[in-house]
Amino acid sequence: MSDTSSFAKIEKVDGPVGGQFEVACFDAAYLQENHQIDANDSVWMEIQRRDKLFSLVLKHASKHGKGDLTSFTPKPETKEQSLVDRIVGLGSATKCVSLVFGLGVAEIEHIVDGKSYTLYAVHQRRGPVVGTNCGPAMWQTLVVLCKGKQNKQALTSFAEQLLKEDEEADDNEFHIFRWDVQDSYWDMTGSKVARSLDSVVLPAETKNKVVTDLDDFLTRDTYAWYTEHGIPYKRSYLFYGVPGGGKTSLLQALAGKYRRNLCILQPTDPRFTDDKLADAIKEAPSRSIIVLEDVDALFDKARGSCNAKIQITFSGLLNALDGICNPDGQIFILTTNFREHLDAALIRNGRVDLHIEFTHAQPEQMRQLFLQFYPNASAELAVKFRDALVATLQERKVSMAALQHYFIGNRRSTPEEAAGGVQRIIEDMDEKAVEAAKSREAKGEASKEPAQQQSDKEARKKERKKESAGRASALHVHIHTGAAGGQEEEEEDEERR
Repeated sequence: MSDTSSFAKIEKVDGPVGGQFEVACFDAAYLQENHQIDANDSVWMEIQRRDKLFSLVLKHASKHGKGDLTSFTPKPETKEQSLVDRIVGLGSATKCVSLVFGLGVAEIEHIVDGKSYTLYAVHQRRGPVVGTNCGPAMWQTLVVLCKGKQNKQALTSFAEQLLKEDEEADDNEFHIFRWDVQDSYWDMTGSKVARSLDSVVLPAETKNKVVTDLDDFLTRDTYAWYTEHGIPYKRSYLFYGVPGGGKTSLLQALAGKYRRNLCILQPTDPRFTDDKLADAIKEAPSRSIIVLEDVDALFDKARGSCNAKIQITFSGLLNALDGICNPDGQIFILTTNFREHLDAALIRNGRVDLHIEFTHAQPEQMRQLFLQFYPNASAELAVKFRDALVATLQERKVSMAALQHYFIGNRRSTPEEAAGGVQRIIEDMDEKAVEAAKSREAKGEASKEPAQQQSDKEARKKERKKESAGRASALHVHIHTGAAGGQEEEEEDEERR
């Protein structure tokens, strides 16, 4: 790139206090001299570094770019393997390095309705190193130009093509984001293969209730209706019920079905403030399901904080959920094991639209889960497993997580062996109950210790006070007149001795 003094030479506009604003985001003189691009007869789009298109354009330019490409950024990779091989580490994963288009100008051919256009991707860096919340950085941007001011549709078509290709590549995945409280941005922590709704074994009524509601909400007609009536276009759900009931599984399946990101918020982080919570919700990636986990751990029914370190307020939480600046189309899911611990204002109509309960495993779920792990087993064997388990449990309840744990442990067993081993489920439950009791007892003793120490200290203090009182002599003062009085005083003194 040429000297930055020639940057944006197209035009300068005087500012209100005599300064100047740049009205072009590239070095016009450099492009004119080296690529014969007349900026006065071109159209362009500027892509910021955090924009998803930034990496997509660089990747595309690396594969299809032409021209004098001499600058690249190395990107270590592993040669493509099957999903199973990647997860369990089978086979010999070959490490390699791919070169991603670096600084400079790449020419890209793009066809729209049979007509070919030459686009120019200008990747540039400018200015001194500055400090940011994420460490030292330099201003960096990407500009895609096309000759001819009338060719704006070529830029639009090119951007849409890249996004469509990327969406097709990730069709079977969803991304998980967590809010980085320290640096105030959504950090993509990973991607997961979407699971189907059929793989989530819940009562049909539970799944249908959510899916029917979302299918109706995510339509043009519904959006138009909300807009017409001045109602914020958002939907909120409360997933409540026993631990291990399937809340997380259904969350993942919904993210896959509706091709949404999962954005996880943990407001119990002591660095969270009301403003940061509101910012997190406003800045959530598009097409996201925003999840607030274990909301009962924030406030009690009296709106008091459950943890002295929590900085957000109850009103701040409500304002963040109701924020008038929140983008349209957001979906909120609040999770809790104890709905009865929540303040009514948090889950009232209009703030939470639908309550979905997750219970212990029902007999029908037991049968379905058996067939899911043993799809080739007979229906009669699945019924046998269900009936044996119900009879063995008697009045006890078992979670879906506990049943899944049983089947994972029996993944090498035959269907007949798994159906006949239900007693092991009870034994595992008993073992877990003993461990939980011991853990509670240990925690109870630990919490009692400071109180016991204080009680012992108070007892010792009272004992010392009592002993001190016993050693002290009583003081009696008598005032008499005459000899008789003096005789009585001497007699009392003798008695005390």
